[in-house]
Amino acid sequence: DLDEAVERQVIARFDHEHLNALPAFAALVPTSENLAVEIYNSLQRNFTAARLEKVRLEETSQNSFEYAGGAEAHV
Repeated sequence: DLDEAVERQVIARFDHEHLNALPAFAALVPTSENLAVEIYNSLQRNFTAARLEKVRLEETSQNSFEYAGGAEAHV
């Protein structure tokens, strides 16, 4: 289910980790934007029980980033 996929594909991989040292960010700076893209792509590949619409990362109550597989509106 989705909770298990998030635990396996997101929490276990990224929680309390030094993101710069992870293979996913060997060629990328681990910004919130790049992390959201990596999370989206990982869930998209590994969770097929439903359609993933978007991933939203909140850094603070006033700073967040959403990624929808490149389909997000650019304003």
